[in-house]
This record gives sequence, structure tokens and C-alpha cells, in this order.
Amino acid sequence: MRKHDALVIGASVAGLAAAAILAGAGKRVLVLEQQAAPPEPIGPVYALDPVLLSQLRLSVRGLRFVNRDLPLALPGIVLDRDSYAASRTLGSLGESDAKAWTPFRREVHALARQLRRWWWSALEEGAADWVLERQAARDYFARLSLTGADAFLAAHFQSEALIAALLFDASAGGFHVSEPGSALALVWRAAQEMAGLEGAAAMPVPGTLVWSLIKAAATADFRCCASVTGIATKAGVVTGVRLATGEVIEAPLVLSSLSGGATMALTGAPPLQNRVGEVRLLISLREKIAFPPVRLVLAERPGIYADAHEAARSGRLAAELPMELAAAAPDKITVTLRPVPAMLGKDDHAQLAARAVQALSRQVPGAAALVSGVRFMPSTTGARATLAHLLAPSAVRVKTRFAGLYLCGADAEPLACLSGRAARIAAALALKDPALNSEGSE
Repeated sequence: MRKHDALVIGASVAGLAAAAILAGAGKRVLVLEQQAAPPEPIGPVYALDPVLLSQLRLSVRGLRFVNRDLPLALPGIVLDRDSYAASRTLGSLGESDAKAWTPFRREVHALARQLRRWWWSALEEGAADWVLERQAARDYFARLSLTGADAFLAAHFQSEALIAALLFDASAGGFHVSEPGSALALVWRAAQEMAGLEGAAAMPVPGTLVWSLIKAAATADFRCCASVTGIATKAGVVTGVRLATGEVIEAPLVLSSLSGGATMALTGAPPLQNRVGEVRLLISLREKIAFPPVRLVLAERPGIYADAHEAARSGRLAAELPMELAAAAPDKITVTLRPVPAMLGKDDHAQLAARAVQALSRQVPGAAALVSGVRFMPSTTGARATLAHLLAPSAVRVKTRFAGLYLCGADAEPLACLSGRAARIAAALALKDPALNSEGSE
């Protein structure tokens, strides 16, 4: 008798979500985590899947939020989801930008509302524009597919400070903000705001997201300090995994919350050579400070993104880096910096920590003297965002060339994020996999 129906690599939010769905369907699941405990995500989470939240009853299991909806902000200006309120605030940057804001939001959200059906469904084939109802929308979509985010925003706004703040979302996943199609990253972000309060950027109470998922996956087996060094395959079909201890664990299904490149490297494929990533860190303070409930983007000019991207591709930290600050608690501030080199050394970490603390101190005078520690989350080095990946059917993103091997992590999302949607879709496809019904799985 086979001991496990499915193995999940990584007890991340995505891995735990996939394990919970499979275990909830009565499958025998083993979660393998390299660290001593499931890692706690740092920073705001984007696009939390409302279907997953409901299906796993995460609120009942203890999920709580410091803030359920963090609007984007630049120093002195909050881009409220109420476009008219945001428009009034933008008056300080100029009358033309204040007038342009509401029409801009309206046209982006109109397209996002239709494309949401493409991004949120477990589709296996087709093209993104099939969900667009009118020819005008299809034409607009085609134009954005060929447009860089910087050019798209410059056509609407004059303020460099506003454009630079908006470009932060377009740079996710290693997108170059001048790259054709990066404008659609802004549409994808807008689509996430339509899922309710947890659909945009939200800040969970530390520990509650992971803990609620652990409780949802309670019937699964867990092994921490279990480093997977290989994924075993035979004739194009996955057969299990190998651990650093030499142990081989067999199963007909493997779901990986690692990046696509790291997952395929475990099968023996050449490692992915992505040179651009992002880094997140958590600044702990000895006292509480007053920090607004926003995602504060610090980027003085649009050109900072191209400069930082070029430096990252060369393995260097740029002199200026866009960063996003948000409060995880009254005494904890998260900082996201991108783009940075995919591989960072200790000196790079020390420099990034110093920059983040200096930036916080400029926003909250005296905060630097209160810092008690800085914790890093490893740089995101998954597959670089591309237009083809952003618009691929869901199944294309979660399936691999090996039968029984699925991706469920951030790499399997349309744009790298902590959502859980890819985990839900991967688990749903895995449950339909013929391997679960074959004689060898009993």
C-alpha cells in the first residue's frame, strides 16, 4: 500500500493551502519543509484568494488582519480606493493629474473586471481576450499588451512622483517597467481589488495566516527539517522525492511551492538563470510608532526603476532603489525593495538594512534609534515575469512537463504574489489526476 497520495514541497502559505485542500478531500498528504518551522511571510499579502479563504474557513480558524485594505501612497498623498477622494488629494500635485485620476481608474478597472474571469479560473486553454465582451475592450487590451507601464502612465499623468509610485506594482516579478506588456501588470493589480477587503493589499496579524492554514491542513502529515534534494521521475512521470538524508519517499503526485526554476532543477533540469529579484525585510522596534495604514512607496522618479533593473542584471545594487513600507504591527515595519540582484551577499544585506532604516527614519523621525533587529526573507528568484506568463491559462502555469508534478507557489500566479489561488487551482487539477485513481495508488 502506498503511504502517501501526494507530497507537498514547502510549508509556505501556498504549500499549506494545497495540502489543506488535498487533505480535506481525503487524500494522504505529506508536507516537507526544509526549515524547523513553517516560514512566516513578511509584508503585505496581495490578492488573497476569496474562494480559498471561504473553502478553508480561515477566518474561523484564526486568520486576523492588522489592516484588511492597504491603499497605495506616496509621501503626503494616499491613493484611496475611492477615486474621487484620491483625486482631491492629488490636487497638490497639479490640477491635470487630479482630473486624470478618476478616468484612469475607470478605464483600468473596466478592463480588469473582465480579465478577472481569466485570471481567477482554472482554465486549461484559450486566449485571454476571449473573456472581453466588446471589440473596443479587445482593442484596448491589444494596445496594453504592447505597452510599457512607464509609457502607459506617462500618457495619463504629468507628476513624476505619482508615476514613480504607481510603477512599483508594475515592477513585480522582475518586470522591466518599459517592457511591452508591463502595463497589464497594473490591470492585474486592479483586478485583485475586486475580491472584497482581503482582495487588495492586506496585512495579516503576524502568525495568524500560517497558523490558520496549519489548522486547515490538520489531517496532513508534516516533516520539518526535511530538505528535498531531488524529484524522482520515470518515463516522464513523477514517482516521489529524495531527501538530503538519502531517504526516498514515493508518491504519485508532487506539488511544489518552490519557484518553477528551483522545482525543475530538482528533476535534473538546468537551473534557472534569473538575475533580477526582490527582497523583503522586517524592522523590529523597541517602541510603538505612528505609521499610517498604507503601502508607502518611496521612489522619487520613474527612471529609478530602469536604473535599478540594469544594476540588478549586472549583479549590483543601484544607488537608488524603489521601496515599499508598511506596518505589520505598531512596533514592526515591513520593507520591500525591488528590483535587486537575485543573488545577494552579506554585505548587500547590511546595505539594504541600512537603507531601509534610513528611509523609515525620514518618514518617522527618531525611528532609527528604536530599531532592535532586522530580519530578511530570501530574495525572490523565480521565473521573471513575462507577458506570456501573465496571460497564460491557469493550467499552463501550474502544470509541468512531468505528469503528476504541479507548481503551486508564487511562480504559478499570473504575477508573483502571495495569493493561494495557484495552490487552489493546482490542488484541484491534482485531485483529477489519473494517478490518484490508478491501481498503484492503493
